[in-house]
Amino acid sequence: MGERWIFTAVVWGAHELAFFATWALFGLCFRLGVARRFQVADGKGPPPELARKAVGEVLRGHALLLPVTAFAIYPAWSAMGGTIGGAWPGAFEIAWQLLACILIQDTMFYWSHRALHLPRLYKAIHVKHHTFRHVRGHASEYAHPLEVFANLVSFMAPAIVLHLHLGVFGLWVLLRTFETVEAHSGYALSRIASRHAFHHLYAAKGCLGSFFGVWDRLMGTDRQWRQWRREQSHR
Repeated sequence: MGERWIFTAVVWGAHELAFFATWALFGLCFRLGVARRFQVADGKGPPPELARKAVGEVLRGHALLLPVTAFAIYPAWSAMGGTIGGAWPGAFEIAWQLLACILIQDTMFYWSHRALHLPRLYKAIHVKHHTFRHVRGHASEYAHPLEVFANLVSFMAPAIVLHLHLGVFGLWVLLRTFETVEAHSGYALSRIASRHAFHHLYAAKGCLGSFFGVWDRLMGTDRQWRQWRREQSHR
């Protein structure tokens, strides 16, 4: 198998593993009534017809869009110095590379997401994602094609720029995919998920970043979430 196909298989496989494992885990938690006080909006879910529509669209994207994306970005990653063989970097290097990916992704995501909340772009593009007021894992990748493209750029660009070893690239895909599915899980077990659940409940009230919410804190777009969180049982 050529290196390009190995790259595609690793990136796509890491995404599928993280997505389905996280989605299934939180789905099972809802079925079993686990940790009810951490369920957002008392565990209220999206309308069944919306959920079915989203699942079908998201799965088609998994089958086609993601492997094509991985295949397409291989030349850029390789040209930047990304490698498949050889020894993995040391633990310290892996840690700072993943942290750098988080900070770069959060910066790109925050500002593109903030732009999508401008009235015209919201109505034309971002409103599709916000049809989920009460979220579940599959909502994480249900979006307008232009938004999907913007999210893929912020997702993949850090790993390409930092020319991650393929093994570390796979770890980044696992981490980012888990983060976004957990943020849309309907549970608020982390500050990440709490912020994003709030964002879907109150789309005009901020919380536009991912991971640590660095830009939200710097720009003051998480003030209303902090007040809301103090009033919730999941705090």
